[in-house]
Amino acid sequence: MFFKLPWFKSKTPSYHDTQVLELDFLVDEFQEAMADIKDPMRTRLHAALMCCQTPKDLWFLRGKLHNLISTYHCQQVANDRVARLDQKMRFFVDNHPDYEPEELPSGPMALMH
Repeated sequence: MFFKLPWFKSKTPSYHDTQVLELDFLVDEFQEAMADIKDPMRTRLHAALMCCQTPKDLWFLRGKLHNLISTYHCQQVANDRVARLDQKMRFFVDNHPDYEPEELPSGPMALMH
């Protein structure tokens, strides 16, 4: 109840408030999502991650990551991990001064693979 009082307004994060605003952090999140998988496809996906320079580049690797995770775990685990990445990517693009929110598509990942 107290959080709705007008003097408890939440401030929007500035550029230096969180490490989520670094592209390297998003790449690390991708690597963490597939860390427990031992497969040659993981090595290729890791190499592709190292070449990513924009959030849009990362966005297009989500399908491959989803397929890799669902092959070694199950579709629900893949959906959960990719959904967590989606949230972090959306936060990154919404709050980073160099990127526009329109750069990422808005559809859910589970329907796009």
